[in-house]
Amino acid sequence: GLPATYQEVLEFENDLRPDALERKLDKLLASPRFGERWGRHWLDLARYSDTKGYLVGGASRSYPFAYSYRDWVFRSLNAGMPFDSFVRKQLAADLLLDSPNHPDLAALGFLTVGPRFLNRRHLIIDDRIDVVTRGLMGFTVGCARCHDHFYDPVPQEDYYSLYGVFDLTKEPEELPVIGRPDPSSPDYKAFEAKLRALEKAVEDHLISKWRFLRSENGLRAYLQVVHDGYDLSDDRLDALASKRKLYPKLAIRWRKFLANKDKSGDRLFRAWRAFAQTSANNYPKVSADLLSSRDGIPVFVVQNLKKSSPKKFSEVISWYASEFAQVLAQIEKGNSTKGIGTILASSAFPVSFSSAEVERYFDTEVRNKTNSLRAKVTKHHAEHPGSPPRAMILLDESHARNPRILERGNPSAPGREVPRRFLAALSPEAVRKSYGKGSGRLELAQSILSPGNPLTVRVFVNRVWQQVMGEGIVRTTSDFGLRGDSPSHPRLLDHLSSSFQADSWDLKRLLRRIALSEVYGRSSGTPPASDSSNRFLSVMNRKRLDFEAMRDAMLFVSGDLDLTVGGRSVKLNEKPYSFRRAAYGYVDRQNIPALLRTFDFSNPNIHTPARPETTVPQQALFALNDPFVLARAETLGGSSAAQSPEVAIRSLYRRILSRDPSPRELTSARVFLGQESSLPELVDLAQALLVSNEFFFID
Repeated sequence: GLPATYQEVLEFENDLRPDALERKLDKLLASPRFGERWGRHWLDLARYSDTKGYLVGGASRSYPFAYSYRDWVFRSLNAGMPFDSFVRKQLAADLLLDSPNHPDLAALGFLTVGPRFLNRRHLIIDDRIDVVTRGLMGFTVGCARCHDHFYDPVPQEDYYSLYGVFDLTKEPEELPVIGRPDPSSPDYKAFEAKLRALEKAVEDHLISKWRFLRSENGLRAYLQVVHDGYDLSDDRLDALASKRKLYPKLAIRWRKFLANKDKSGDRLFRAWRAFAQTSANNYPKVSADLLSSRDGIPVFVVQNLKKSSPKKFSEVISWYASEFAQVLAQIEKGNSTKGIGTILASSAFPVSFSSAEVERYFDTEVRNKTNSLRAKVTKHHAEHPGSPPRAMILLDESHARNPRILERGNPSAPGREVPRRFLAALSPEAVRKSYGKGSGRLELAQSILSPGNPLTVRVFVNRVWQQVMGEGIVRTTSDFGLRGDSPSHPRLLDHLSSSFQADSWDLKRLLRRIALSEVYGRSSGTPPASDSSNRFLSVMNRKRLDFEAMRDAMLFVSGDLDLTVGGRSVKLNEKPYSFRRAAYGYVDRQNIPALLRTFDFSNPNIHTPARPETTVPQQALFALNDPFVLARAETLGGSSAAQSPEVAIRSLYRRILSRDPSPRELTSARVFLGQESSLPELVDLAQALLVSNEFFFID
């Protein structure tokens, strides 16, 4: 992903040892830059992003710890992790590791960094099925969500067999810290102190809303709205509650509670019913009747009746609200209560829930406020330098169950039950078993990597060939089905796949094997008429630098590139501009910067098998006018300003193109610079070389 320096080119050209190429390859494969380059290719497949995508209601859009997955990918590839282990951990690391804080738990980001579709669970699961089946096996299983696949042997029940695996997973509210933060670090101490304050703000907000619902005023408000809306439909009661700034869901719960008490003739509400069923003119008589027959009348009602008969029903509501509030306060203190306390402590009582559960009843306005407070916590985790890395993990649900086919893909239309198991087309019928260990993720990983599954290894080898050679042996790299292209060299694909497995699924050895081949060593150029599309690799495909390589190369030759490894993502297009490698750039799923779109950056909303390669005017405008390019040219020109014209020209050619200029190029450059070699002309020459085809393309 970075150009060779002029000195490295010279050293290689002068190395006359027969194994000079092998030595150079081994050195490149051992560089930490290897994992960053090839890891970025994998992140395209994994639809990596630092954000969730479109959300509503003030919730944080950020994935503050997505970078932990990105860094795990880079580390794993640098360490030479076998590809089968690489895949297995991305599907089931939590089921393979004993430690709850193991760094490899970050691998589960493969499943969890995808888009969130307004938190619609069935769409999240569909995305995970797609990235696993197309990304790992080149099989378009997602097409069977609503019906049997039209072309490939994937019945709808196979889709829901996999659906059941991911439906048995959950994401914990608190992600595990991976590694051990230094508790004595000033940054960590500052992070913890502010975190406690932000979390307390969320907790205080929830508790304040909860306490109001259990206070005399809150109880009175909900009892009153239910009484006033006695004859209204649920929808109209919702509207009335909203108008009074109350929570509609809780008002409906109060209505159901009172209706059940009325139906059962509960003695606690005998006085309530008596007053509610008559007019205020009859209240004195009702009061007298209740006092003369006290059987089953609560003490608090008797006490209030002795003081005076109510003049309107709101007074009755106040009696109940006051008593309920006092009893609830005693329950909170842990005091044993009988009678009314038994009812109020039961799960049926409308406000018996804890403060942690109160938000299930929030209306949009209060939920947005809650989400905005939580977003501050998320932002603190994401941005504070003392925040320790955490893993975006999945966990299995405690109770296993089999999925049901959703008719036409509709979550509201469950059909027949199907077992959790692997795809029929890739399973010998004799060994196709249902998954029974937890969700089945580990068993799914084993099925994907099974020697009996011919796709996984071939799909990955084909992806590697595509990155190295420009096109895959199978051009439709994520569709090996009937509608995909046939391999141009099937025996070559088989050979590379079998040797890859024999080499312990070692990516570096696979790359070494390809790079040492005769076909890789060919020059680029125009293919012969007999192979005009270069399907048979008569010449090497000419390759344009992708966005990351282009940007990093410009920083590298100007001496500005920051090679810091790992850590939080940086925003490449915001001032002050970061000089870190583009692989560490912040990816906003919803708002991809125009610069990245201009240079065909992958779409993080979906698994990307290959980036498109377009040629549009904006690319030339960037090269000629963008402040980033101009700044690199100014740095390069300034470094040569004190030199003679010929030395300055050679210096710029060596730094930017890693070679000396030809005699013709030297003459043209000297004419362009003139006798003075002033800084503006040197800057212009540096920019001309930076935006040249030789810099942007690999021949």
